[in-house]
Amino acid sequence: MSSSKTDGAALGHELSLWVVLFHEQLAARLQVNATEHKVLGIIGRTPGTHPARLVVETGLSNAAITKIVDRLVGLGYVDRARDPADGRRVVLTATAEHRRVLAGAMAPMLEGMDKVVAGLDEVELAAVGRWLTGTVSVMRDATLALSEENRAS
Repeated sequence: MSSSKTDGAALGHELSLWVVLFHEQLAARLQVNATEHKVLGIIGRTPGTHPARLVVETGLSNAAITKIVDRLVGLGYVDRARDPADGRRVVLTATAEHRRVLAGAMAPMLEGMDKVVAGLDEVELAAVGRWLTGTVSVMRDATLALSEENRAS
């Protein structure tokens, strides 16, 4: 194996470690567990989302999503309302309180990332974007496949 692959693998493992540890600390700040934190992130990025979408995105059961949403509503981080287009459905939106707590907790990391990005030119940014997009796709597919296998066993 070449040193660049070894270095890349080592960096990938280190990145993974620090991303997980950062999100564990962020979840602790929000007083939620890791799964609740990730579901909250989906709701925050997609205002007006439906619980069914959370099931698809996470691979969790309907019952698990209902329990998580109930907890997030109870913490004041999510508003749950009837869908104006279809009163049988529920829509979920992150609250201003969630955005306030999250912004304060993430500010130092975001400032640091702004400095990293400021040092990259357009070609480098495009390459990083392609790599991240591909990595997210691979991780999503692998996670959903593993989730399916776990449910089947």
